[in-house]
Amino acid sequence: MSALTLIDYDAGNLASLEGALERLGFAYRRAASPDQAMDSGPIVLPGVGHFEAAQRSLRERGWWSELPGLVAGGRPLLGICLGLQLLAEGSEEAPGVPGLGLIPGLVRRLGPGVKVPNMGWCQVRPGASHPALPDAEGAWLYFVHSYALEPSAETLYLADHGRPFAAVEARGKVMGFQPHPEKSGPNGLRLLRSALTWMGAASTAPEEPCQ
Repeated sequence: MSALTLIDYDAGNLASLEGALERLGFAYRRAASPDQAMDSGPIVLPGVGHFEAAQRSLRERGWWSELPGLVAGGRPLLGICLGLQLLAEGSEEAPGVPGLGLIPGLVRRLGPGVKVPNMGWCQVRPGASHPALPDAEGAWLYFVHSYALEPSAETLYLADHGRPFAAVEARGKVMGFQPHPEKSGPNGLRLLRSALTWMGAASTAPEEPCQ
C-alpha cells in the first residue's frame, strides 16, 4: 500500500478533494509535473472547466504524454469529473481534440430537454459489477457538468439527466467518476475510499457508514 499522486494542473480548486483525502486518511502528494509524482501508487486526475483547456494544460506540464505509459506500466489512474472525460477518446465540447483514449467512448453534451449544466444531486444505479465499488443502488451523488461519457459495457454506475450517462466507468486499473465524491457526503467518501483502496492506497481512518 502506498501514497497517491494528485495531479495539479490549474484545472480547478483542489482544496475540497484534499480535504476528503485527509478525512479518509490517505497520504498524497500534489504533483504539477510527472517528475514530482510518487514513485508508485495511484494517480488521481481531477478537473473542472473546458476539455481543450485542460488537455492543453496537461500537455504543457508533461502529463499528457506520460500518463499512458504510466498506466501501461501498471499504475492505477482515477479521473474525477472532467478528469473522467479526459480519459475518453474525445469530447463534443472540443471537436477534433483527442482524449487520452484510456477508456473507450466519446463524451457528449447532456440533453435534450433538460437544463445544462446538470448541477446538483442525481441518483445512481448499477451497471457492470466491479470488485472495487460498493453497491450503487439508490445512492445520491453530487454532479456539476454539461457533458458526460456515453454508457458502455464498462459503465459501473449510471445516472440520468435527459438521457442515461456514465457516472462511473472503468477499464483495467483506470477508473473515472463523473460526480464529485468529495462533495457527495458519506456515499461519495465511501466511493472514493473503495476505489483508492482497491488501487493500492493506504487509508489510516476508520470507515464511515453509508447514508
